[in-house]
Amino acid sequence: MNQENKIVVNLIGGLGNQFFQYALGYAICKENGQELLIDNSDFKTYKVRTFELDKFNLELKYAPEELVKELNKKHLFNKTLYKDKRFSFTPSLLKIKKSAYLKGYWQTEKYFKKYEKDIRELFKFKDNSFIKNENLLSEIQSTNSVSINLRLCEYVNNPEVAKKHYVCKKDYYKNAINYINQKLENHKFFVFSDDVVMAKEFLPENNDYIFCDTANWQEDLYFMQNAKHNIVANSSFSWWAAWLNNNSEKIVLAPNKWFTDEAKINYKDVVPDSWTKIEV
Repeated sequence: MNQENKIVVNLIGGLGNQFFQYALGYAICKENGQELLIDNSDFKTYKVRTFELDKFNLELKYAPEELVKELNKKHLFNKTLYKDKRFSFTPSLLKIKKSAYLKGYWQTEKYFKKYEKDIRELFKFKDNSFIKNENLLSEIQSTNSVSINLRLCEYVNNPEVAKKHYVCKKDYYKNAINYINQKLENHKFFVFSDDVVMAKEFLPENNDYIFCDTANWQEDLYFMQNAKHNIVANSSFSWWAAWLNNNSEKIVLAPNKWFTDEAKINYKDVVPDSWTKIEV
């Protein structure tokens, strides 16, 4: 099998991670004239999340099993397997000119910032038939809206996830909301969470909130990216909702700490330079 000029990305994790993985592969291929293939075979046994990229404006090409196996081998003089060991930005990845298999999360826009316009087009939904709450969407689009995302349930109830991901403290949301209140006028807060009841306990009083009871995760993503401004959680899903927000004057607030100390992960490149970090 001819392996020349094939970049294969391993897809795993939730939608946010799948976006990061695809975006890196896309950037490498644009830099070096390669063909991008995906390997989503891990979802056969991975039950926590499902493969979701087929819902977006992507022309997906799937890597043959034979090629995946070959690229995952250890080659003495020709490295073909690249893993995200550092987690922080590794510029040399963008210089891969031969066939390679990419396995990791690659959570930084620095890999694909150059191709931002392309990525925004690729990560549009194929259609908007998932929208059920049209009145809510209209209100978000027509007001000085600020989305607030709280990732709670999974981070609290799943011990394995909790080892790496902490729940942003109440002070984080208090500080972020105070920042918005000082910067904006006539704004509305729209709250998105995997546990709305718990979310109400995390938000400071003396503010009016619209708690969004969305029909599906597609609405969550689309509605948050249609807000004028965003307060994100330490979540790749939340990250992408804000990144895909097309408001050129948007304010995006993010926690200055992305993972637990126990995770020992270098997350210095996760939050884009154009966003404002808030103490957690």
